[in-house]
Amino acid sequence: MGILLRNVRLLGHDASLYTVRIDGERITAVSRASVPPTAEDDVIDGDAKLALPGFVNAHTHLPMVLMRGLADDVPLEEWLEDYVWPLERKLTPEDVYWGTLLALAEALRGGTVAVADMYFHTDQVARAVEESGMRSVLSYGIIARSMSDGGERELRVTETLAAKWHGAAQGRIAVAVSPHSTYTCGEDVWRACRGLAKERGLGIHTHLSESREEVARVRERTGDSPPQYLERLGVLEVPTVAAHCVHVDEADLALLARRGVVVAHCPKSNAKLGNGLAPIHAMRARGVRVALGTDGAASNNRLDMIEELRAAWLLARGPSEDPRALSAGEAISMATDEGRAGLGLPPAHLKVGDVADVVLLRLDAPHTTPAGDAVSTLAFSSQSSDVTDVFVGGRPLMRKGRLLTIDEERVQSEVVRLLRRHTN
Repeated sequence: MGILLRNVRLLGHDASLYTVRIDGERITAVSRASVPPTAEDDVIDGDAKLALPGFVNAHTHLPMVLMRGLADDVPLEEWLEDYVWPLERKLTPEDVYWGTLLALAEALRGGTVAVADMYFHTDQVARAVEESGMRSVLSYGIIARSMSDGGERELRVTETLAAKWHGAAQGRIAVAVSPHSTYTCGEDVWRACRGLAKERGLGIHTHLSESREEVARVRERTGDSPPQYLERLGVLEVPTVAAHCVHVDEADLALLARRGVVVAHCPKSNAKLGNGLAPIHAMRARGVRVALGTDGAASNNRLDMIEELRAAWLLARGPSEDPRALSAGEAISMATDEGRAGLGLPPAHLKVGDVADVVLLRLDAPHTTPAGDAVSTLAFSSQSSDVTDVFVGGRPLMRKGRLLTIDEERVQSEVVRLLRRHTN
């Protein structure tokens, strides 16, 4: 059985209405002309909605929805050490499973089709992702001062995760190696992570140069900036997604560009924690690939990629006093194409042969009327509640605003029940 999406506008095209045919997981036809259905086809009238590739959240911690609203007004180091990490030590696998499902429900409702997640009890994260039908690059956050002080155990967790889940769920799930940061992992741990990634053909996903204090700590200990330190250890020889990169200098930017590091820009999280703003205009000008991520809901409070791309262009233009610092199209590309390429996902440009990761978004709300230019409307006017339908690999995960793979009511009830245990 195929799917015919009729009467849809296509992002990046004119205002004409198109028909998109999906067979299996691929797009097999895109035409202004009518495409005749077969008797078995599911024919969906797009009602002049906008069809676009789904959003890719290039850096997040899904189960941290359980900490939404926790310690909203403290600096990063205090937030982590005094609030987040103590609570995380109490979380059970069951907590992580239900928290992940809640996060995925929120993400799907906003048109996200893929996430790069770093957390623990990662089997439960993978279980929830598999059930949801979404794509993901999952990783276990490794924290160890040395290989002899917890490092060997931490790497075994990642080895087991990769053996079980890399390529699972019909290829929708991949695994990365995630040393948490330059200040939570020792030098020999980093070298071992590099070796494991090379041996297994995996990427690396880490936090990098997020705060001034982090940069100062690493310089004091090693004499290098965080990117230069990882380069000296050979880590950047491996395909790397580096979240944040707020405090980077010209030498760092040249290095990130030369090594093809993908920066996962998290503007709301960085702004909320008072860490500053990543120089994404300078990054892009020097050839650094920049994707977009929300970070966890504890440091963002939402997993809303439309809101995130809007924050990206606002926070690029305001401080620079330059309305050309980040265009609408560039912000959308960071939230879609750049994330896909950075995470090694198959192309989804709404072209014949692409995977059918498709989102439909209404253009007839008061705040999107008139919707002359679809790129402008999406970047500057739309909101996540405008998303009505989500398909991943041709499979419908949300239709007419109803999630098909996640029981939202039960998930919310379970999360409330579990959190009572931590608050009573």
